[in-house]
Amino acid sequence: MKSVVGSTSEEDGSEGDYPDVTVAPLTSPAEAARLAAQYDNQVSRLLASESRGQHAPGKCAWDLVAMVDFPADRRSAVAWIIAEAIMKFRCGNSRAFACWRTAALSANAVAEDDRELVLSFLISVFGRPGAVEPGDTKAKQGKSNHLEGFVAEWLWHLIMKEQKAAHRERKYLSEPSYSVTEQGEDGFAVYAPPGTNVSLFFRLWEIKKHNTENSVVTTTVQRASDQLNTRGLQYLAKLTSAHRQTDGDLGTLFAELGDLWINADPRAGAGVGVATSTVSPPEACFSPLESILGQFTNAGQLEGLLCVIENFTEFAVEVRRMVWSAL
Repeated sequence: MKSVVGSTSEEDGSEGDYPDVTVAPLTSPAEAARLAAQYDNQVSRLLASESRGQHAPGKCAWDLVAMVDFPADRRSAVAWIIAEAIMKFRCGNSRAFACWRTAALSANAVAEDDRELVLSFLISVFGRPGAVEPGDTKAKQGKSNHLEGFVAEWLWHLIMKEQKAAHRERKYLSEPSYSVTEQGEDGFAVYAPPGTNVSLFFRLWEIKKHNTENSVVTTTVQRASDQLNTRGLQYLAKLTSAHRQTDGDLGTLFAELGDLWINADPRAGAGVGVATSTVSPPEACFSPLESILGQFTNAGQLEGLLCVIENFTEFAVEVRRMVWSAL
């Protein structure tokens, strides 16, 4: 199979490609939404993908999804799907979502009476348009890093939500946190194997954005794996508490999360997701997960998702542009 991102780099990823930033014509939210609708508003249908790694004991089976050399309108369609999903989640049952969406698609700003209401749901992550000057170094070190991490979590979430597999059926998928810096798990999924009278199993995920300027992808995977190893049990404890009123088989699983993790039970498992601009990732980029969480020895207990998004920083800004388009 021809790789969706071309040839891989050296084993340590040190020769990864770092594409130049290009200036593409802007696509309106309405145009992006029309293109997204042609793909059933699913990011996984717009992105290229392939399976890598090994579904074997002690190994990490991982998926590679990519958006490399895509036209500007297709990138904007993906950005629109993410922006719309974020706003729908953040606005809840408030009328703010309808106000935002109508304004964004009509290319008209929300009514002045509605502006502060809509802003209240997005400002903590995206800020106010015009509040930060372009090139502001503090913004680059602070809020824009948070923005990229937030977009990475939502990209992971949507891909997992759309994922279909014959060997398991998803029963629960956590949503990304409302706050960018909230402590806890980045992702959590519960599955059941095919058939009846079967036991549920889970995967605890850590999601990172990879800064291509400072490190290789493998280093980011190692950092995420270390975090799962040292804090995973605490994340599961928080989930157990949060779902204390959940009943049925799912409630039973939430009550047992800590024990299953400590014992590396076959029903427990971990995953690492990374969003990066590195268009030639190393074939063994998830090897740190295999070594750091080596207690999970059963086939399928370790999973990875690598999202190769050309000019990822630029793409995160495009998501923000879609969100801001209604203001």
